[in-house]
Amino acid sequence: MPSLLILFLMIVFLLESTIGIIENGFIIIVLGREWVQCWSLPPGDMILASLAISRFFLQGVTIFNDFFTYFFLTSRRLYVDIFWAFTNVVSFWFTTWLAVFHCVKISSFTHPIFLWLKWRISRIVPWLLLWSLLIFTLIFISVYVKICLVFQLPATGNYSEKTTLNDITRALQWKFLMPLQMFLLIPFLFFLSSNILLISSLCQHLRNMQHHNADHHQPSMQVYVTTLKSLFFFIVLCTSYVLPLIIITLAPISICSSWFWILEVVIYFGISIHPAFLILNSSKLRTALRKMLHDQEIA
Repeated sequence: MPSLLILFLMIVFLLESTIGIIENGFIIIVLGREWVQCWSLPPGDMILASLAISRFFLQGVTIFNDFFTYFFLTSRRLYVDIFWAFTNVVSFWFTTWLAVFHCVKISSFTHPIFLWLKWRISRIVPWLLLWSLLIFTLIFISVYVKICLVFQLPATGNYSEKTTLNDITRALQWKFLMPLQMFLLIPFLFFLSSNILLISSLCQHLRNMQHHNADHHQPSMQVYVTTLKSLFFFIVLCTSYVLPLIIITLAPISICSSWFWILEVVIYFGISIHPAFLILNSSKLRTALRKMLHDQEIA
């Protein structure tokens, strides 16, 4: 039986993950219905829908993996770990593509690369998402097949008797799962770079507005200030997601430890409340939410 602290952390983790699943499910339903009606989505909505789908599965797999591993300790959990790592990497890459998209669309840089991206963004996004998913799927299949083959080796006598299933599991985690998790550093650097560029562009534009207009309380200036605050908060959320994951990867913590569940609460807090910001910042999703709440009040 878990201690009271671990039980409390489990409940918090389950609640925030369930909230995230509901929020992402709402985004999937709204954008999916539009796609069925029009057979197309704007580039930003394509990335947003892909992100919502990947996070929906990520949080579902995380709930299953954590509770199954805690209550039914088994070395075969590595199969689920691989699927979790796959959805985790895909989810963060989609988060990065969303940050890059906003940087390209909103920033006012006049560099030829930015101008070319602004012009071609509607054609680049579908292929970018397709190739990203294809590459990660091939990686997932190859890793999964290798793990299945390795788990068959003890039965054929290719391993000594001293080699246990737990030893094989730990070796595979270091060989496959750790590189997948460390791979998050690449999209994280892209994510930081895109947001820093966007913040730089907005700050420059804000300074120009302040220089030409002494009234700092104009609505247009307040919009820029609010956007900057949101970007800083978004960076903090994603940093609080990536750093604990890297800590757990480099220094594995037992799932029976309260520290493991503390880190799980911290990790999934950000991606549980981020969909709410995406919904509130999208006029389409905000309107759909308002309509849904209004229909419930009438009913």
